[in-house]
Amino acid sequence: METPQDNNDYVISPMFHPLAVGDPDEELQPHQEVSTVLSLLSDAGIHYCFVQEHAQIYYGSSILQRDRVLCIQDEQFERAVEIFTSRSDILNPCGPNPFRSPSLLNHKYPRFKAVGWATFWTLVPGRYCHLVVEPENIEFSKGDLPYPKLAVYVQSAIDSKNDGLLQELIDGMNLTEEWGGESLDLEGHTDTQWLEDRIQAFLDDGEDPMYIWIDPTPVSRRTVWTKMVQGKQKRLGWKYPAERYATRYRKHGSKDPRSVYRPGV
Repeated sequence: METPQDNNDYVISPMFHPLAVGDPDEELQPHQEVSTVLSLLSDAGIHYCFVQEHAQIYYGSSILQRDRVLCIQDEQFERAVEIFTSRSDILNPCGPNPFRSPSLLNHKYPRFKAVGWATFWTLVPGRYCHLVVEPENIEFSKGDLPYPKLAVYVQSAIDSKNDGLLQELIDGMNLTEEWGGESLDLEGHTDTQWLEDRIQAFLDDGEDPMYIWIDPTPVSRRTVWTKMVQGKQKRLGWKYPAERYATRYRKHGSKDPRSVYRPGV
């Protein structure tokens, strides 16, 4: 894809940059094309699952879709990158998304653009997502796409003190305190070592310590879970009346979003 040259006469918003939205007239990859890309990894016996926005959408969030981020088993990560790099007929290595999240380091990992489509793929290792990527931790959607199992993903969000992800999962699935008591390990504390490593990764990337909003201090897992799950009603705000909405994403009595086929998910 062609990237516009620097020109003092105009400024391109990161949200509309070709490295964020693709070239003019390109559309998102349809399901069959997505499956073709995924088959490159499946045929090689590599374990992977969608994370970040696409996983949150699978679990009922209405968050905006961006890159298709694949979390790869740590030991297979380099092989996965080699496979994607070798298929220039359908994937081209490209630069990072110029519209970056301050809480993520996706720009440090390999990114690819689907040839002829406005779809971008980013590959990250399991340790980056605080996930153990193995078959028993993965489930498949009605569209046969892989995602971390709900309890696995929620546990990861708690242990890594990822409040934003945890809130999205709780509100998307309308999780309860009781569900957490039955499905999660709420004993012990958050993962201090992983959080310290995360801080160091931001420092190594040149981030100003003032803007690294990570606190590695260990906190009770149960405290994190209870605080976030009890905040469902507060997160409704004025737009979602409590008599109709159980969470900002779910009406009372609504179906599990995983129970129906949804295009792209």
